[in-house]
Amino acid sequence: MFPMRRPQQLPPNLQDRAFTRADLRSLELSEERVRRRDVRRLTQGLYTAVSEQGSLSDALELARTLPECWVSHATAARLYGWDLPRRLGERESIHLTQPRGSNRRIRRLEVISHRQAADAEDQWMIAGARVASPARTWLDLAGELGEVELICFGDHLVRHPYPRFEARREPYTTIRELHVTLARANGVPGRRRALEAVRHVRVGADSAAETRLRLSLVRAGLPEPSLQVPVHPGDLRARCADLGYPDLKIAIQYEGATHFTAEQAMADQRRDNVFLAAGWIVLRFNARDHAEGFASAVRQVRGVIARRRG
Repeated sequence: MFPMRRPQQLPPNLQDRAFTRADLRSLELSEERVRRRDVRRLTQGLYTAVSEQGSLSDALELARTLPECWVSHATAARLYGWDLPRRLGERESIHLTQPRGSNRRIRRLEVISHRQAADAEDQWMIAGARVASPARTWLDLAGELGEVELICFGDHLVRHPYPRFEARREPYTTIRELHVTLARANGVPGRRRALEAVRHVRVGADSAAETRLRLSLVRAGLPEPSLQVPVHPGDLRARCADLGYPDLKIAIQYEGATHFTAEQAMADQRRDNVFLAAGWIVLRFNARDHAEGFASAVRQVRGVIARRRG
């Protein structure tokens, strides 16, 4: 009898968070990978690595056995599949929140317990367990995230997903819901920072790098660019730029790692040609620009704006 072949190890960036079939495709892995024994289905469209100690499934099971508690903070964020800075804690930890005034003591080493007031609207039911809603999780993390990080996460929560590639059709939340959550959450650590950050959250950024580029332009004193800018305004099927100034016909693209495959490079070339043929200027930035804090990008955009206005 032949021994069972050990599954190829999942990439590190899928080891400490929930993931979807779209995540596997983006890493050029087969969607059938979810059927292997080292992957566990959490709920519809969401999976996690079985080998993860203090796994997300353990967190859900613990919350089910402690009905007054809910999964929160970094554990809730990992459950939603968000990529978190490592400083927010090891994946073995399980964050649970219970109501203020609760006398329950959770005697498990891997559990980080929080006591906070929370409204029922701040919780979702996932696989029979209560979990802090995305908007509430964003607020819960505000005490440990910098303002720019918080804006990046906010943009991620409110962006419209691509159903072809993601296991959802609706954004995690809306800008209005972020405001509503903040309004009913007095006394939560980081709330003041979140109130400032939510002023800068926008719909339309598809990556944290795009958000950081937008913020760099604004903080350099340039006009705030629009997001998902169509080459032909009003045409819902028109090609879009990541950012831009439609009145000046300036299109700005941020090219992440996925844009450097041969197939994607050809698609990007055809996209840019549509803008160029319509009289737009197209500026393309990448990880090197990101690494230098978009200093060169700011200078280039400033120069193009000046020439267009001149």
